[in-house]
Amino acid sequence: MCVCTNRFLRLLIEKLCLPTYCLVDCDPYGFDILTTYRFGSMQMAYDAKQLRCPEVCWLGVFPSDSEKYCLPQQCFLPLTAEDKKKAEAMLNRCYLQREVPRWRLELELMLQRGVKFEIEALSVHSLSFLSKEYITSKIQGGVRI
Repeated sequence: MCVCTNRFLRLLIEKLCLPTYCLVDCDPYGFDILTTYRFGSMQMAYDAKQLRCPEVCWLGVFPSDSEKYCLPQQCFLPLTAEDKKKAEAMLNRCYLQREVPRWRLELELMLQRGVKFEIEALSVHSLSFLSKEYITSKIQGGVRI
């Protein structure tokens, strides 16, 4: 993750008091991006306080969204052995249980189901579904973690 992006995001949050949402793929790598923005990078722990953005809320895509939005089976990919290993390692991070237990529950659900899917899977409904319905309903309905 680019340090410049984190610093820019930090600046937007501090100076403009903007609400900050993260929308990532429903896979362990998307989840890792999310946690890096919120808690900082493990590789740059020495600079985590300056780079982390604890205000970041996870807008989606949640593993539980697959049922809520009736995604068909062809949208899912099986988790690879590497995906499972990454997800299990993230479950061991102490801050997940302490600060955002719902994130942990969603990650556990992903592992339990053994599948992942990309943001683009939501376009199975329509090309504009993501921008006109999904994101709008999440923000207006307060459906974020």
